[in-house]
Amino acid sequence: MSESRSDRFPLGAGVRLADLAVDPYPIFAALRAAEPVTWVPEIQRWFLTRRDDILAVLRDPDLFTTDAPSTIRDMFGVHMMTTEGPAQIRYRRKCLPPFHASRLKTASLPPLVAEVERLVTELRSDNRRTGEVRTTVARPVALHSVLSVLGIPLSETERVSEWYEHFARALANFAGDPDLRAAGKGAADAFGRALEPMLTELERDPDGTLLSDLVCDHVDPLTAEEIRSNALIILFGGIETTESMIANAVWALLSHPEQLETVRSSGEALDLAIEETLRWEPAVQSAARHATRDTEVRGVPIARGEVVHCMLGAANRDPSHFENPDSFDVTRQNAGDHLSFAVGRHFCLGAPLARLETRVVIETLWAHCPGLRLDPDRPTAPYGYEFRKPATLWVEWKV
Repeated sequence: MSESRSDRFPLGAGVRLADLAVDPYPIFAALRAAEPVTWVPEIQRWFLTRRDDILAVLRDPDLFTTDAPSTIRDMFGVHMMTTEGPAQIRYRRKCLPPFHASRLKTASLPPLVAEVERLVTELRSDNRRTGEVRTTVARPVALHSVLSVLGIPLSETERVSEWYEHFARALANFAGDPDLRAAGKGAADAFGRALEPMLTELERDPDGTLLSDLVCDHVDPLTAEEIRSNALIILFGGIETTESMIANAVWALLSHPEQLETVRSSGEALDLAIEETLRWEPAVQSAARHATRDTEVRGVPIARGEVVHCMLGAANRDPSHFENPDSFDVTRQNAGDHLSFAVGRHFCLGAPLARLETRVVIETLWAHCPGLRLDPDRPTAPYGYEFRKPATLWVEWKV
């Protein structure tokens, strides 16, 4: 009798999404040591947990592609994250300008600073000494920034936030719940219907935002469906990655108060600390790729069409690259080697903006909330097997 995958990969057979949601890192460590390439029956996919294997897969789009049927393609369509080659390069090139450092500094930074100041001032209103940061600061900042970059009116914030919740649940739906899938597709369709009049208005009255640039491009224009699909992935990534990154960074730093003095010593120290928060507690835990032909990873056969999950949270704590990887160390000099924004052609388009937003939020909280610390009466921690952040993030400060 041939050996089953569950027999060959006993650790993978025992992996449960519910356990990963609570604390994935001990599970990753065990897999990395004994089954770095393993089969997880609960979701019928391969897990990779060693950094070098993950880098090799992410850097080989010919063998491990995003250009295949997937939940994200089913919901959002064909866009820069679900295609390869010339089409992917074209989509990315057309959507990249708002995320250039010079444009971020001139176009995004002033309104970002003003919005964060407004939100933190509101957080501290009525002489309160405690508040919840994720939903009152991190989420609104992420929404404000990505809507502003795209050119979607801020009056649409509430509707976009509701659609986003359906997107997030559908994209984390590894179990294939049809109701979650239908809700995600419904939200994407609703966004598409809402986008049509916005594009018409922007073509009539351009405003220099991304959607305006795309709809007014008459040299090599994207179709309306291509604009919709790429806007959807930018919208989702701009909310999910940034909201979670801000919340995780604030939580990580305040969970290590003994390191705060070092972090506050200079802007460079804060930048390094943000990279360490990205390494230690990434907002997105995996990057999925589809094998284009029968192949092997570390001697393990991978069949054509099978899905390989590159576990970014595991790569970020690989002891072969990061010394004492489970320790949070704001002085770690190679913290920036994390893979939290992926790598290669599909490196996160909005990474510069997400870093900028996180830095502005942290600096503003420090400036306006003296003695900032986690509220000891309402402890919290990041949670989630795919998208990871604290459900709430209560802090307190001196009045």
